[in-house]
Amino acid sequence: MWIILPLILVFLAIFILLKNRAQTDLKIFDPLAGAVNVNENPRDLNKKDYVLSLVNSYDPEPNWNPSKQTSTFNEPEVIASAAIMVDLDTGNVLFEKNSTQRKKIASLTKIMTGVLALEHLNFDDKVTVSQKASTIGENAMGISAGEIYTVEELMYGLVLNSGNDSAYALAEASAGNVETFVKWMNVKAGELGLKDTYFADPSGLDDSTYSTVSDLVKLTRYALKSPKFREVASTLEKELYGDDHKYLYLYNQTNLLSTYPGVRGVKTGYTEEAGLCLVTYALNDGKEVVGVVLNSIDRKGDMILMLDYGFSVLGVTVIHHLLD
Repeated sequence: MWIILPLILVFLAIFILLKNRAQTDLKIFDPLAGAVNVNENPRDLNKKDYVLSLVNSYDPEPNWNPSKQTSTFNEPEVIASAAIMVDLDTGNVLFEKNSTQRKKIASLTKIMTGVLALEHLNFDDKVTVSQKASTIGENAMGISAGEIYTVEELMYGLVLNSGNDSAYALAEASAGNVETFVKWMNVKAGELGLKDTYFADPSGLDDSTYSTVSDLVKLTRYALKSPKFREVASTLEKELYGDDHKYLYLYNQTNLLSTYPGVRGVKTGYTEEAGLCLVTYALNDGKEVVGVVLNSIDRKGDMILMLDYGFSVLGVTVIHHLLD
């Protein structure tokens, strides 16, 4: 017995040592850097949560980029400081102006917010609105603290009304807090190869957020891989009923959905510093295009000119009377 007891103690010590080493060397996949040690610092824990909480995602295709195309005659004269029109089938740039210049993007930020919400939450998940989310200023969906909405309902408020309140509610529900969510936004930007993009908040109110029209095409192309994002973005109006929240009527009146043939929406944006911004997805005769306008004083007019020109380059004639 006196011989067996020391052996047991030795084996127990070895077991504890190996267990501690296994915990110390725990690895997870980091979308940006591959395997990382999640015990090294708290920031890695955010990355771990980012990966483990994913419920849905698509191939990020970080190396996909809009490809330069030789300019043609009769290009439109747009007012915006930066603009682009891209054929999604080929990646060809049909029109561009300052496409790689970093600009403020206002509520176009919410495209990324919607992407992350749909990747980390289920459409029918229920979200209780916090006091912080309900009091975010300016554009609002109209939610109140203590009310309960589904992720689907908050997505409609995010896109149709450009609700800053819904952006914060989705961020908190996805990551636990807004600060972590913003880190995730920039992790996702890295996954997608958005080299000239930085996010400072989930709503776009913080004008230190920036991107380029080229990067925003890449982001929008990725967002459109989600059928649910397409469904929300293409909706003109939505009524929300529920036992856990007030009745809300949402209406999207700013993205040519009811006026330009083939437009399937996406997102508008505005702050005083960013100017009028717009991302538009359109489909006509099997041709898909995405246009982006930043810092304009007439985003609709600029987009109409680019849509007309882009579709004409693709051999598609779109009939409307918006410029008459």
